[in-house]
Amino acid sequence: MVTARDVRDLLDERPDLEPAVEVVLEPEEPWVFEDVDVDSGAFGELVSHGIVTRDGDEYRIADRAAVRNGLNGEIRATESTDDSSFDFEFFITDRFERGLLVGVLLLVVAFRLFSLSSVFQGGDVVLTGNDPYFYRYWVETMLATPEATFGVVPDGISMGEPLLVATLWLASSVLGGTPEVAGHVLAWYPIVSAIITALLVYLITVTITDDRRIAIAAVAMFAVVPAHAYRTSLGFADHHAFDYPWLALTVLGIVIVAQEAQRLDATVDDSSGLRGLLPPKRAAAMLAIGVGVGGQTLAWDASPLLIAPIGLYLAADALRAVRAGESPLPTSGPVLLGTILGAIIAWTAHTTVEWHTTLVASAPALVAIGGIGVLVAGELAYRLDQPAKVLAGIEGVGLVAGIVALTTLRPEYWARLTTGVTDRLLARRAIAETQGLFGQSFGWLLLIGLVLVLALPYMAWGIRLALEDERWLVPTVYSWYFLVLATIQVRFLGELSPVVVIFAATGFIHLAEKIDCSRPPAPFEGTRVPDIRIPDREPLVAVVILFLFVTSVSIVQVPVKTSQLTISEGQYETADWIADHSAEQGHEYPENYVFSFWPDTRVYNYFVNGESRSYGYAQSNYVDFVGSQDPAEWYDRLDGRAGYVVTTPIVVGNETMLGTRLQVNNGSRTDAAPGLAHYRLIHTETDGEYKVFELVDGAVIQGEAEPNETVTVRTDVELENFSFTYVRETTADANGTYSVRVAHPGEYQLGNESVSVPESAVENGTTVTAGGGN
Repeated sequence: MVTARDVRDLLDERPDLEPAVEVVLEPEEPWVFEDVDVDSGAFGELVSHGIVTRDGDEYRIADRAAVRNGLNGEIRATESTDDSSFDFEFFITDRFERGLLVGVLLLVVAFRLFSLSSVFQGGDVVLTGNDPYFYRYWVETMLATPEATFGVVPDGISMGEPLLVATLWLASSVLGGTPEVAGHVLAWYPIVSAIITALLVYLITVTITDDRRIAIAAVAMFAVVPAHAYRTSLGFADHHAFDYPWLALTVLGIVIVAQEAQRLDATVDDSSGLRGLLPPKRAAAMLAIGVGVGGQTLAWDASPLLIAPIGLYLAADALRAVRAGESPLPTSGPVLLGTILGAIIAWTAHTTVEWHTTLVASAPALVAIGGIGVLVAGELAYRLDQPAKVLAGIEGVGLVAGIVALTTLRPEYWARLTTGVTDRLLARRAIAETQGLFGQSFGWLLLIGLVLVLALPYMAWGIRLALEDERWLVPTVYSWYFLVLATIQVRFLGELSPVVVIFAATGFIHLAEKIDCSRPPAPFEGTRVPDIRIPDREPLVAVVILFLFVTSVSIVQVPVKTSQLTISEGQYETADWIADHSAEQGHEYPENYVFSFWPDTRVYNYFVNGESRSYGYAQSNYVDFVGSQDPAEWYDRLDGRAGYVVTTPIVVGNETMLGTRLQVNNGSRTDAAPGLAHYRLIHTETDGEYKVFELVDGAVIQGEAEPNETVTVRTDVELENFSFTYVRETTADANGTYSVRVAHPGEYQLGNESVSVPESAVENGTTVTAGGGN
């Protein structure tokens, strides 16, 4: 909302606008432009500075009393520090601007629905990716536990993502409490998260930039960043989607604190008491920080990585304030109090319901302790008139001292911390999300597009701007921090996205201004841009073309990256077929465990036996299995541990490798490799892309032939949509006796003879004698 100070400052700079202000105060509201005798140029200035607001074709005075007081020069002495009301620049009164915001939010949703047909298949909710089935398992476990409550989660998840599972359980319970309902809740929650985060991005950007055009552009770019879009796509119920709103809420709280600090005078009137120290708006910001930090800590066991930027911000803010000759207390103090509130929330959950380890639960407290030290040092440096470089030295010494204290007083904390960094952050594993952002030439471009290219120079510019405007310090610290983390592991691009788009959107409006399609961005002009004008046709087309150019790579890559996570129709139908087969055979876990390539293991096992908690066994063994040349050894290892084996073309390699002998040869003999005795092909899907083998004892065909004669047995195998000839070969011994184990029942040809192998013999490993009899 416009203040009397804003109006007075404008009129002091532009006295020619005074007649226009007097005129627009005359008519009753609402009114149209034709009702006032004001030049269109002067009228546009009043709109752009927030004195007049638009609602469709009608106009109103933003704050009649404030405008009149400003016109008359009646400015309250405390007006610049009066933040007792919630006069956020968030609320949109103009229908055009509301429409734009709704439009970009719909864009956010649209770019997360590319998986729609893959998620809803055959009457089931088929979540995308691997990890979502882990959370599905725990949510359904809680639903099946009558005594489950929000605070009491199973031990297997209490040290990981307890708040996520408890929240999804609560939503599922409220909506019906069935596994089917839980599937829908898990499928749709990432999109809800994306919408909430997008709204927070809008509020953060408006607060920082004073420019609604940049805020709308930020949300539009946020909508199409591939790294965030696929992680919040329909069905991808991973923990990351749950992390983003807490992070954005924390950032918003810090930004509001910085905004309010700008309105403070050099001193606070003592008569204002607590109202001056803790006005409602700043209290709300502190609450947002506390809830954000507390929720973030309880949401993920690696949450210390996501709250660490608060410590960096406090250190940087103290340096900024001292360099400017200011106290860091107005900006850092409320942030520190909010962090302490978050520490209380996290520690309370840890001690009452045993969520998380002591190290994770105490992370906000450690940040707060460090923040207190930084704030005290900064305040002393300010009061003693010391330069910022002295404070930087003190902060460096304090960091070293803190590390020494931690290693001395709590060596187990330090050991867990360093182990977590080396084992989880710096370790290189065959998992896509753990790879570095710039590790594969231009792979980064496919994950974040040209948005990062546009943002980088403005991120550098943000460092300089943060020295003058404390609001910009927040996205500057967070964007550079998460860019470093994303450089180590691309999974952190999702956390980078909500802040990097602020800089990209600022750059976008700046470029639009350079091609004469927009007014200058507010941060470059130093004046607020409170409205969005309807552009003429040609500038509008140019802006749209510019946006499509900047986001072109992203727009193409979002459906591509999303499709890489989805469960194909063939894979789902394979899982569904195995589930039906297992039910018909009366198999129970683990005899119906599906052994497959580890990224698919949770999917198959969820639909077949419901045990999607872990993929560890497949991750440790499947690659060795398909690369082995000893099928008998692997049968012995898998017997009693698994009932089904699934292969795809990805396992094909050397002709003698077990994976090739299964996927290509169907377990039958070729010139390069013998046939397999214990792996019975029972189903194929999608023209043989997915093949299902059942582990069986195998029947033994025994007979007589000429000594040392090669004996070949074969049978035609007819499946529902696939047929092949299964061949095995053996050699008679010196006495003319032979035996060969086969995996399929049927009528086997042995030269001019035949022998019938029943199903029971294959299942039980019994012997069938060629030439008649058993």
